[in-house]
Amino acid sequence: MNRRGRPKAGKAKVERPRGRKVPAGDGAEVRDLEKPLAEALKREAEAREQQTATAEILRVISRSPTDTRPVFDAVAENSARLCEALDVVILRREGKRLRLVAHHGSILVGPIGEFFLPLVRGTAPGRSVLEGRTVHVGDLLTEADEFPESSENARRMGFRATLCVPLLQEGAAIGVIALRRTEAILFTEQQVTLLETFAAQAVIAIENVRLFKELEARNHDLTEALEQQTATAEILSVIAGSPTPPTDVAATR
Repeated sequence: MNRRGRPKAGKAKVERPRGRKVPAGDGAEVRDLEKPLAEALKREAEAREQQTATAEILRVISRSPTDTRPVFDAVAENSARLCEALDVVILRREGKRLRLVAHHGSILVGPIGEFFLPLVRGTAPGRSVLEGRTVHVGDLLTEADEFPESSENARRMGFRATLCVPLLQEGAAIGVIALRRTEAILFTEQQVTLLETFAAQAVIAIENVRLFKELEARNHDLTEALEQQTATAEILSVIAGSPTPPTDVAATR
């Protein structure tokens, strides 16, 4: 019986997959997709950074119940960094003047607590306080008619753009945060919103310090009143416990 031998298993020929040719237009499409992705990632990173700064300022507020200075310093530093400003000043309203309470940046100003700015509409910070609104100017050098004092200050001190946000407490402006740039470039809408958030936090710090000091004064008055009442009670107790002086017999006759 003839057996046919089994055919030897031949080695299958493996064909490597041919690489797909990328159409000429695909590179441009990929770049078009990468651009919005990069912008989205940038916005997300900026949002996280802003949240971190906001949380940091709130922590400073909680640690400084009797002093606004650390809060103002934190607000000024974070405003300069996140709003890309060369210089930041925070001013408090005192009568017809604005007193410098914080400064961060390279533009020379007077000493903190001793430098004053007139509260007039001719300055961007003054107008922001007097009108209780945000004042945003791209180039003060071209706004001499509208802001004569600020235009002169900008020319003398070397800045162009400014953003001023009032510190509003119950609808009234009690101060202002002012950002300055040497370039004639407006701040973004996002930066304006962020500065308004920082301004609100500064007002919280001011109110906290006021309430804390009022509470301290009230506790001091109550403590003094209690000490006086205690002393009076002790005196009355001593009087009540003293023996009755003997009656003069001669005087009764």
